[in-house]
Order: sequence, then structure tokens, then C-alpha cells
Amino acid sequence: MTHSLSQPPLYTPAKLPAKLPILRLFHGEVLFQAGREAQRFYLVRTGCISILETSGWRIKASFTSGDLLGIPEVLAGGNWSMTAIADGPAIVQPFCATRLFQSLEDMPATHSDFLRHIAAMA
Repeated sequence: MTHSLSQPPLYTPAKLPAKLPILRLFHGEVLFQAGREAQRFYLVRTGCISILETSGWRIKASFTSGDLLGIPEVLAGGNWSMTAIADGPAIVQPFCATRLFQSLEDMPATHSDFLRHIAAMA
């Protein structure tokens, strides 16, 4: 589905279903920290999440509205190698690792094998 510039995005804070867990982050708040177990992956609903290099001084990647982050790390079953912070106010939706693993079981073997291969590179 595409939106014209005059239409609001599909998911604005007011349109988020009440049943879905969401996290409201303020500027500079840590979403996850390097060294911690990667138990959840995230969908950015609004705002921006920046991934910091281990030094904490440089931004390695940024994720904005509609982006997913953390799937390779969750699939690999490891720890976060970097820290993620909110760059301004942000709303993210966390998804438990078990939900991802259940989805892998339901998809064709070629798709799940590909995702597992990508995860091994994380």
C-alpha cells in the first residue's frame, strides 16, 4: 500500500492497536545494550533508532518508521554487539524471539534456511 504525501502514515501513535505491546522512548534512551542477550527484535513505529559503534561515539546505522531491527542477532541466539538508542522520541514494537522461531517453522524450508544462513553471519 502506498500513501501520498498528504496522507498520514498507516501507523501513527493514535492508530496503534491497544493489544500490541509498544515502547515509548525518549531522546537518548537505550533500547538495548551491547553484551546483553538478544531476546527480542523490534519494529520502529515512529521516530529513529540509532545503532552505536562499541565506542559509543559513532552511529553505525539508523532505523526509522517501518524498519525492523535485530532479526539476525535474535536468530543467532547471541548477544547484542552494539547499543541502540532513540535519536529523538520514538515508538517501537518489540517481538519475542519465540514468535520469530515459530514463524520460521511455518515458512518453506528454502526461506527459513536462508534466514538461518543470514543469522549465522551476524
